[in-house]
Amino acid sequence: MGIGFTKKRRGQFRHLGRVLYSSGLSMQSCLAEHVQAGNCPDQILLLEHNPVFTLGRSATRADIHGTDDFLARSGIEVHQTDRGGQVTYHGPGQIVVYPVCNLRGGRQDVGGFVRGLEQAMINTAHDFGIKADRLEGYPGVWAQTERGPEKLGAIGIHLKRWVSTHGMAFNVDPQMQHFQLITPCGITDKGVCSLRSLLGDACPTWHEASARLASHISEVLAYEPAPVAEPAPSISVTVWRKSDSGIEVLALLRCPLDGHCWSNVTGMVKPGETLEMTALRETLEETGMVGSLVSLGFCHSFLADPLLIGAEGDEPRFVTETCYQMEVPANMPVVLNIAEHSEYRWCSPTEALDLLKWDSSKAALKSLIQVLG
Repeated sequence: MGIGFTKKRRGQFRHLGRVLYSSGLSMQSCLAEHVQAGNCPDQILLLEHNPVFTLGRSATRADIHGTDDFLARSGIEVHQTDRGGQVTYHGPGQIVVYPVCNLRGGRQDVGGFVRGLEQAMINTAHDFGIKADRLEGYPGVWAQTERGPEKLGAIGIHLKRWVSTHGMAFNVDPQMQHFQLITPCGITDKGVCSLRSLLGDACPTWHEASARLASHISEVLAYEPAPVAEPAPSISVTVWRKSDSGIEVLALLRCPLDGHCWSNVTGMVKPGETLEMTALRETLEETGMVGSLVSLGFCHSFLADPLLIGAEGDEPRFVTETCYQMEVPANMPVVLNIAEHSEYRWCSPTEALDLLKWDSSKAALKSLIQVLG
């Protein structure tokens, strides 16, 4: 059986950091259309997700051992997907790889493609002193432990018109307790491990492991890495105040030409600006407000409209958004920039979660709710 490919192809490797799961699905859909043309480089995305359980075509809700309320309190989302397999977990500390690849043109070997991805995980584990391998009858990559074989890396591919989506997940240092809330990949008699559980303090960082994994993917799938544009920096600011009724969050209604949806303050970083400078400037320009700006400790990447960021050419462009919160005085008036927003509302955090359209705005607000307790 062949492992990987020998026929060379260009590939763009994108290290995106944190990506919301819904954004990851959108990325794959758009990039699949991009690489379908055949003359565009394959897109290999390396990222980590917010905590999420994903249900493959063979999975049922019974594979998740927790109520919807419990999962919501734990900050874990549930998503149905079109990949094969059963239920898997993604979360911080895990490298998720989405190889959006066109297998036409002499690479129509799905088995070789999957085995190549597995081999990349095996080689990465070996780089850090872990003996990992395949386990007959069980997809993915496994390591022998004192408890028997445990899964170190999972794989699940979807193929449409010879373009692959979804991919694999390699456990560096995820929250292992979350795996106890599911029947991983439908397997009841074997456990899950990570580089951290196997190596302890010798565990590499996420970035060290992802760099090695990208190198091995490039090798086994015969890629000539093509240059990529770095994600453009942007910010979001969730503005809030204390009132007699409790915490209130400011929601802004974008003008019709800008999507006509409710959002928080957002903006692109201008040359020469720091992130904090942009956050203060955009908040003042959009709302006329000033206050205490604090980082939410949360940033994420998403696929952007090139026109939105002033980019030229047909290369996919990404944005990395850093999220802030700003408390403003209760009596400070809102002065809308009518070129961008037509209306505003002060609402409770729960009302704002229902009102805001973008998952990124909701994620920032949820971070704020955690901060405020």
